[in-house]
Amino acid sequence: MNNMEMIECIKCKGDMPKLRLEKYGYKLCVNCSNVSSYKAVTTTNGEGDHTWNDIHITTESELENYNSVEVKFDNPDEIDNSDVEEE
Repeated sequence: MNNMEMIECIKCKGDMPKLRLEKYGYKLCVNCSNVSSYKAVTTTNGEGDHTWNDIHITTESELENYNSVEVKFDNPDEIDNSDVEEE
């Protein structure tokens, strides 16, 4: 069994691992934290024989922004080009 040393959360006064404070600097337990979880976005880059995959770690709000941009590229008719001058 794991005998992890516990300390008190400064907000709810509940137990939290001391390691959370010492290693990461968090003074609040997970339940009291206002930080959202991180998400991963995979991308394929390059062309032909020179392609590679990449992973981007994002916050939830960054992912929402990324998804809205992706939708626009999937549906070009939805892109607002009103500020683009045509030649």
